Amino acid sequence: MIVPLVMLYRMIFFGEIVGENDQLQRYPINEWRDNYTTVNEDMPQWYPNLFSGMPSYGGYIFTPGDPTKPIQDLVLFNKGIKIWFYLILGSLGMFILLRRMGIRTLASILGGLLTGLTPYSFGLINAGHLNKIFAMAFIPWLLVAVFYLINKPTLKSILFLAIATALQLWANHPQIVYYTWMVIGFYLVWTLGISIQEKSFSSKESGKQIGGILISLIIALLMVSDPYVDIFKFQKHSNRGAKSVLDKSGQTESGTDWNYATQWSFHPKETISFLYPYHYGLQNFTTRDVKSAAYWGFMPFTQSTHYLGLIALIFAILGALIRKPDKLEWFFWTTTLIALITGFGSFFPVLYKPFYSLFPFFSKFRIPSMIYVLLAVTIPVLAAKGLDAFIEKSDEKGIFKKVLYLVGGIAGLSILLLMIGESFFDFTAINDGRYNPTIISQIRLVRIELFQKGLLLALAVSLGTLGLLWGFINKKLNVNLFGILLIGIVIFDLWIVNMEFLNLKPSKNMELMFQESPTIKMLKQDKEHFRIFPADELGSNKYSYWNIESIGGYRPIKLRNYQDLMDANGFSRPHILNMLNVKYVLTRKNINNPDFLQMKNAPGVYQNKKALPKAWIVGNVSSVETQKESLMNTLLTGFNPSKSAIVVQYKGEPIPGNVTGTVNVKSRAENKIELISISDTGGLLVLSEIYYKPGWKAYINGEETNIYQTNHILRSINVPRGENKILFQYDDSLWKKTRILSRVSFLIVIMGLGFIFWREKETKQSTI
Repeated sequence: MIVPLVMLYRMIFFGEIVGENDQLQRYPINEWRDNYTTVNEDMPQWYPNLFSGMPSYGGYIFTPGDPTKPIQDLVLFNKGIKIWFYLILGSLGMFILLRRMGIRTLASILGGLLTGLTPYSFGLINAGHLNKIFAMAFIPWLLVAVFYLINKPTLKSILFLAIATALQLWANHPQIVYYTWMVIGFYLVWTLGISIQEKSFSSKESGKQIGGILISLIIALLMVSDPYVDIFKFQKHSNRGAKSVLDKSGQTESGTDWNYATQWSFHPKETISFLYPYHYGLQNFTTRDVKSAAYWGFMPFTQSTHYLGLIALIFAILGALIRKPDKLEWFFWTTTLIALITGFGSFFPVLYKPFYSLFPFFSKFRIPSMIYVLLAVTIPVLAAKGLDAFIEKSDEKGIFKKVLYLVGGIAGLSILLLMIGESFFDFTAINDGRYNPTIISQIRLVRIELFQKGLLLALAVSLGTLGLLWGFINKKLNVNLFGILLIGIVIFDLWIVNMEFLNLKPSKNMELMFQESPTIKMLKQDKEHFRIFPADELGSNKYSYWNIESIGGYRPIKLRNYQDLMDANGFSRPHILNMLNVKYVLTRKNINNPDFLQMKNAPGVYQNKKALPKAWIVGNVSSVETQKESLMNTLLTGFNPSKSAIVVQYKGEPIPGNVTGTVNVKSRAENKIELISISDTGGLLVLSEIYYKPGWKAYINGEETNIYQTNHILRSINVPRGENKILFQYDDSLWKKTRILSRVSFLIVIMGLGFIFWREKETKQSTI
């Protein structure tokens, strides 16, 4: 508990934060969330400020489904405390898992420490990916629960696995949950295979085990129906679940395309970084000098590390050398190998490709190397087993020879690389061509310095460990002193690497990033409904801090129709900007188009004189049958959205050709838009809001009407002549039902476990 507390003391006690891109992009969303929940009592189902609007609840923008969140927010009141809590939770889970596996206390402490202080987690702090840390913390607990259930399939073990699964799902990182359950599924197959091999298979016992796991999973899914029903509903229309009309390979029919999915594949050559953490450099420097180019590996960039600690590798391997692995150890070794090869992704797709093609939902994820979160569990287990074996076998003859070959070999290799490594490796990357040739030599020097730093760290740790092992074997150290000194080396090793990733800043620095500029002040003074096109920083969320709606943004998941429009360079066509209600274009470049007027008092801001209003009425409707026709017709240069509309499978009343009419916006909020249409002819009312079939409903004078997918990404309704009151309302009825189902099932499970523990206590006392 103390070590991560000391490492994170600036975050815990002074409220300091990391200022990396993901944190920066999340800050405006948090500001919107806090402002909305302070003023309103309902759940904001729609977020209007990014990508012209997208689901907030199902789209992972604001997903407070965890019923324990209010308690967490009260107790874990800053990010430092919350991170510390989850690091301790993961460490404690690993300790309990190891103790239940029969491993002695010292070795269990080592395993817990390796999991709780894994540098990957500290890299995630630096990157701002905190949900991954929270989800990782539950992996050991799920293994504890699964081992318990398989050994003893009772109601207690079923409910324990269900609650552990639900808590991990509520951490809002399904990819890590998926990998966790891949391990669980593999372990179930493993145990069944062992029982068949040993001729101890019992269909009744196996049925109880499989049934217990399935029941646990069903109960967990009931508990997390809020928010996962909305998430599942959204993903079917997202760029992770819906087919792209631009995809000719068919890969997006069930998930993401291959190139997108395999970004951040881990090259087999980079496995050397498990031994030498700085071998391929780092890219977590906050400065924008040559240090920012220190990483020369094979991924686009990396803000983290998969280094697990040299002690972890030493004892994992040493244990296998000293004592023949048992069945459980073989399971963890096999799982480690499968995870390692899977993480190679496109570089060595022997496992990733079949998983991508055959496993349900697997193709919806990207970043193959993320599966290495499992190594932060499997390797510490093997290291703890190895330390346990070493203590047990330390008196055996020849034990030090094995230690010397392994640990001395690492030390010897480190010395050799210190001598010749600079000439053996070239320290260059494929994309180094983007740098000015005059600084390439400086970049190489930075990379060499990091390379040597890693070698010196490995040399110090290996020699220190070798001395400790020699001292224990030769009775110079008792087990307690040996354990204390060994843990000291572990902390030293992990501390050096972990602190590389804590680039902390005072929290006020984040607020300084959102100071009002003259451009922001000008945009805020415009009280009309409009959007902006920040052409030079399309992937930024910063304008949403001031509730200025942008057609761009930074989110890995967005609606498929909108993604396709972006991928087809739709924003380069003025008529697309017009229909998206883009009144202002922000760019430092010159726009040579008379329809875009440069603002005199706001340099870099152009006003679009042909921007359409929030809603308008058209009479020329072209009905298309497919999504591809919808996109391609909308992109046509001759298409005029102020007069015409491209509608997917229009089946409404005929529209008069020469329509007249106006539409006024009465009110507009996240979940509700009220309009007044006045028309002598009636027509198709086009609303410059993003079409999302599962969410929105429309009403004309209180009567529900059809919403049509229009101009590929917008929505429209057929309005009659005269004056009409129009309401677009987000349908949250399903969310309200799942909210109740989630809370009731969670309370039943908690009360069920409480009752079981109470009965066990009463039974125990009655037998005394």
